[in-house]
Amino acid sequence: MTPLPWSPSALEQFVNCPRQFHEVRILKSVKDEPGEQQLWGIKMHEAFEKRQRDKEPLPEELAMHEPYMRRIESWSVRRFTEQKVALDRHGRPCSFFSSSVWWRGIIDFMNIDGSLARLVDYKSGKPHEKWRQLSQYALWMFAQHPGLNLVDARFYWTQTMSETRKVWDRKEISELWVALMPDLRQYVAAFKEDIWQPRQSGLCAGWCPVESCEFWRARKS
Repeated sequence: MTPLPWSPSALEQFVNCPRQFHEVRILKSVKDEPGEQQLWGIKMHEAFEKRQRDKEPLPEELAMHEPYMRRIESWSVRRFTEQKVALDRHGRPCSFFSSSVWWRGIIDFMNIDGSLARLVDYKSGKPHEKWRQLSQYALWMFAQHPGLNLVDARFYWTQTMSETRKVWDRKEISELWVALMPDLRQYVAAFKEDIWQPRQSGLCAGWCPVESCEFWRARKS
């Protein structure tokens, strides 16, 4: 089977549990319905996009984020919101729906300022130190803009109204790809061998939609 193009969320789901990935994204035997927090995150993203793209005021329940919206809005005129981005198998930029696409992503907010790029990903969940998603965006930024030397990547945590940052230099491109390779090799091998092993974790207890799995457990009330 030819491997499907991947994305930050697709690779994360595969790493968490190949069987869940197979059932949800390939067989489509079950739907991974969004929970309350995910639905809130979608609403938040839509409101932030309209604020940045169309100057539409934030709804009352999100008005406390206006200072942050103004802050990132001040980052020069080359700003982009909800930018759909993609790479082919050679790590070259391509169109989102290209026949040669290998990786896809959507960058919530980005800014180009000479040799510096800034990108922001809005998060409605609890703060963490997982940078893989933003590292993939940085790889696209470096490939798309040869004049860039630095990518300043940020998570904006809406629960705490705080920000965490990671800055990558163009010299680190190889290191970023090397960090992804082990999981990508397993991803490709699963398609070629058509083997999708379940991976037991705390997410099996009611958070997984694949109820036919031997590790699935009902969520405790």
